[in-house]
Amino acid sequence: MGRIFRRGELKEVIILVLASLGEAHGYAIMTELKERIGGGWKPSPGAIYPALLALVEMGYVQTAERDDTRIYSLTEAGRRAAQNSSSASRWASLSARSESDEGRVTIGSLLDRYAGASTLRRRLAGPEQRRRIEDILARTSGEIEEVLKKGEADG
Repeated sequence: MGRIFRRGELKEVIILVLASLGEAHGYAIMTELKERIGGGWKPSPGAIYPALLALVEMGYVQTAERDDTRIYSLTEAGRRAAQNSSSASRWASLSARSESDEGRVTIGSLLDRYAGASTLRRRLAGPEQRRRIEDILARTSGEIEEVLKKGEADG
């Protein structure tokens, strides 16, 4: 599953979820997002918690500790932001993207998968080997860029 959120959208929908729930812990927010978006999309704690932290820093969300659990809720600014957002069309758009975008992935996820599976990652390279490997990676990066440009031109 590729990315379905455009820049800033994850924070916006977290605000909408908190507006509907009143207050929630991170897992409840992820569960609600998954239910509303559907399409096989799975929320990642690695995306949700940094977005929540950013919303706290922006003054839209506040936190409280309850029974050793961090609870999130909207501030007054967060409630105003939720009121100014058109939630019905937002959920429909995200659901459509999650269903139609299943074949797309970020290049970073492909690189991470390759690097994580490669047995080469733990080997050491000397100065000359390092230079040659960096040249290979630069050429490969250029080839990947060409593949992406051709894909854009093909529509």
